[in-house]
Amino acid sequence: MKRDMRLNVVLQILGLAWMALVGWWLANIARWLRPEFNQAVRAGISGNLLLGLLLILVVMVIAIVCHELVHGLFFWLFARKRPEFGVGPGYAFAAMPDWYFPKGQYLVIGLSPLVVLTLLGMGLIAFLPLTWLGLVFAGVVINAGGAIGDLYVCWRVAREADDAWIKDTGDGFQLYRRRVE
Repeated sequence: MKRDMRLNVVLQILGLAWMALVGWWLANIARWLRPEFNQAVRAGISGNLLLGLLLILVVMVIAIVCHELVHGLFFWLFARKRPEFGVGPGYAFAAMPDWYFPKGQYLVIGLSPLVVLTLLGMGLIAFLPLTWLGLVFAGVVINAGGAIGDLYVCWRVAREADDAWIKDTGDGFQLYRRRVE
């Protein structure tokens, strides 16, 4: 499946809704972990608006890079080869265009940034100084919102037969299915 620009736009819009939902859910967890979470976030917002926007932009870039590095780590764990990394219109990617992965491994690769970075970020929120809570939380939520494409691809792949093999090309994926005669 090649990247469809119309689907890309739909996923970007769904990603915003997903990010809001996950943000609300994770904020509740963060408040449970750190009762002073709201106070820390408000203090971070009340500063210089331009500096705040610049920091969010930096956090966004860091979240995207970390997201793709986690994909790359899991590609490497399964293939023991260095993945390719790149940027396309409206997305970044890690890929192994010369490899087919079994369905189960591909689902792990696809979901790993959402799971790993969410757990890591929320774990950090439990222990970091208050001044870092807002930025780390923003990174976790941005990563979750950016995972909407991964969730879509994993949903599509999960519906395939257990013996399916998947090749990630960076701008899409290809399925190999055993031919039944």
